[in-house]
Amino acid sequence: MQKFSLFSVIMLIGTLSLSAQVVINEYSASNLESFVDSFGKTEDWIEVYNTSDSPFDIGGWHLSDKESKPMKWQIPAGTIIQANGYLVFHCSGRDMLINDELHTNFKLAQTKGTDILLLSNSDGDVQEMHTLDLTLVEHSRCRIEDGSDEWKISTSPSYGESNNESPQINRYTSTPDMSLEAGFYEGTQTVEIINNEANSILRYTLDGTNPTDISPEYTAPIIIEETTVVKAQSFSEDDLILPGKMD
Repeated sequence: MQKFSLFSVIMLIGTLSLSAQVVINEYSASNLESFVDSFGKTEDWIEVYNTSDSPFDIGGWHLSDKESKPMKWQIPAGTIIQANGYLVFHCSGRDMLINDELHTNFKLAQTKGTDILLLSNSDGDVQEMHTLDLTLVEHSRCRIEDGSDEWKISTSPSYGESNNESPQINRYTSTPDMSLEAGFYEGTQTVEIINNEANSILRYTLDGTNPTDISPEYTAPIIIEETTVVKAQSFSEDDLILPGKMD
């Protein structure tokens, strides 16, 4: 993780460029095993990037997970992002600075479907806002190159470093639909599975394990005569589309 320094704003008046631009460069709401913080936790995180060739004082700016609260968490005064540098914020809810780690007063939640990610300046003017689109475990959403307009999914997040060489995919496959919802049923049941992903193979399991690329291919309705856990997942023929959520 690139270090940053806290200085008096007065000392930096002559060195900071007023035209420097800072953007959200990458974020992860599915960090379960990587990037441990000072508390031994693997919190979700947000990375911002200074696109300019001069240091930028981002102190007084804000990060938020709610569109209705653009000034939810204020970045501490004197927080400097070096020229073309990166700064990571831990979304732990701790609201503190410890061991050069900045912890926000909120956490990220991509499962609610309502959370967003927002960066605003010191006046609360929104600079950018993103919906928290689903990422699978240990993945992140990132700009395909630092500061660029296009976003992809990184399968190996570049926490605090450049995105330019990180492995990236376009998206995940769509979730299949099953004719029966999870629950308890009496008698023999027939389960039909609909593949919602074009140019893909729908695979399934009946033992509760997650499907893999060698699991049986779904070709006809499945007859269930006893308690069974059915899982299905689409496997795209496009290498840049990875298997997504299961049903």
